[in-house]
Amino acid sequence: MIWVTWRHHRTSLIVSLGFIAVLAVIVLSSGAIIKSSGQTQLFGSPLSCFDDITAICTAETALTLTTVVATALPVFLGVLIGVTVFSRDIEQGTHVLGLTQSVSRTRWFWTRVLIVFLPISVASALLGFALQWARSLPDNSRYAFVAGRSTFVEMSNLSYPLFQSSGLVLGAYTFMALMLGAALALLVRSSIGAMAITMVGVVAILAAFQLVARPDYAEPSVRTSPIAGSSSYYSSDDRVLAVNWELSQGYVDLRGNWVDIRYDECTWGGSGGENPYDQRPEETGAEYSLRMDVLSEQQNREMEICLREHGVDHYEVRYHSADRFWRFQFTEAALVLILSGLFLVPALRGLRRLKP
Repeated sequence: MIWVTWRHHRTSLIVSLGFIAVLAVIVLSSGAIIKSSGQTQLFGSPLSCFDDITAICTAETALTLTTVVATALPVFLGVLIGVTVFSRDIEQGTHVLGLTQSVSRTRWFWTRVLIVFLPISVASALLGFALQWARSLPDNSRYAFVAGRSTFVEMSNLSYPLFQSSGLVLGAYTFMALMLGAALALLVRSSIGAMAITMVGVVAILAAFQLVARPDYAEPSVRTSPIAGSSSYYSSDDRVLAVNWELSQGYVDLRGNWVDIRYDECTWGGSGGENPYDQRPEETGAEYSLRMDVLSEQQNREMEICLREHGVDHYEVRYHSADRFWRFQFTEAALVLILSGLFLVPALRGLRRLKP
């Protein structure tokens, strides 16, 4: 049975593993070039490298594009491999040969999972680890792609697309997509229909984990700043490094509830038709600077009064720190694998209904 499965699906397996291997080679070579330079730009370098043809910039561009491709890899593998490994046999009727032999239906199913799905999932995980290595830099680097040794980087390794294309999670998502495709192929019995549902389903699951599940893997860390002296509508906390995953920020009351500020009710300094920020003809530079200081203090007081009238107690930033990366990786990989196990229920049900 193993030999028959290999002969029947070797093209799909070799092409899939070959494509992942090409991506891994690009990642490793790009990472080697970047690490040899000792620094890199932040994610999104294709724009900044538009007119730059240096090796470092080319490597950064390749690494960025490979990251994007890796995040979409589970979707395409689930559609092109997960579905076709079973639907092709069913539509061509070749499954009859296997099911009429001494091989059980369960063995017929699991042989395809072990021979085709497992190697592809392991290869995807290895690609994720390669990407993770290439996007990190030595401790003496000026900038960091993911690891976060400078506030110049504004993308968290806990958010899309870095988290989904790293290590364990990429492998787990790939296996989940393959299992979903297999389950739909056995239930729907139509390649086109199963492919369409698989694509929508995998994208929906990726979005659900990013937007709904992952923020609750741990209690968010909170940074607060007082509203006294604030002269702008929005505030921020400089102590929260940019590589941390910011979940939300805003003004809160004493109970920690968000406060909806009606800024049109807040008054600002100045009166009449003149612009208070313009320097008056009779003012000297020192007088203008002094008046701006006074105006700024007045605006701060008015803003603080306005915020307190709305029930504001302080400004709050809620976030997950970058050092939670591995905790979140193990958590999400485990949840995705459990979800993959749940897909076995409809898959085995469709398998039982399959007539030889």
